[in-house]
Amino acid sequence: MTAHGSSAPAEYTNDYLSVTLRPADGGGETILCCFSVNLRRFDPLSRGTHGICSNPVFKGLQLLRADLSAEALARKARPRAARVQDCAAHVPRGDGWYHDSLLIENVAASHVPELLRFSVGKMIEKVLYVCTPDAALPDPLPGPEALQAFLDGLAKSR
Repeated sequence: MTAHGSSAPAEYTNDYLSVTLRPADGGGETILCCFSVNLRRFDPLSRGTHGICSNPVFKGLQLLRADLSAEALARKARPRAARVQDCAAHVPRGDGWYHDSLLIENVAASHVPELLRFSVGKMIEKVLYVCTPDAALPDPLPGPEALQAFLDGLAKSR
């Protein structure tokens, strides 16, 4: 997990998911949030937990945008729609990856690391709640490699 000042992106990436928060073009206190999940990587965890068109990982990606918008509003920031192509250079490529994006205006640079942890934690909590309800996200949130090892372990135990 990397989180720096306002001019550098904050990133959390492993084989399961990627979250990047970076200054939006035009500068100021606006950040571009790029979210990605690899449905194929999550498949051993999510298999058998959903019907057609209701994959909990894909739904988690969609709900993350709503959760982060609510968190931004609570911090007096303003969530806005972002163009999908704005994140094209900041998301993993390949089969199985799905993406979403969000702009948040009026974000203090000091809040970016918290928003990064919030985003990753909310996404994984939603997936675990449906796919492995007896598992809890480690607290504090582990780094990307440790979270990947945690999810790999859960997938092997299913």
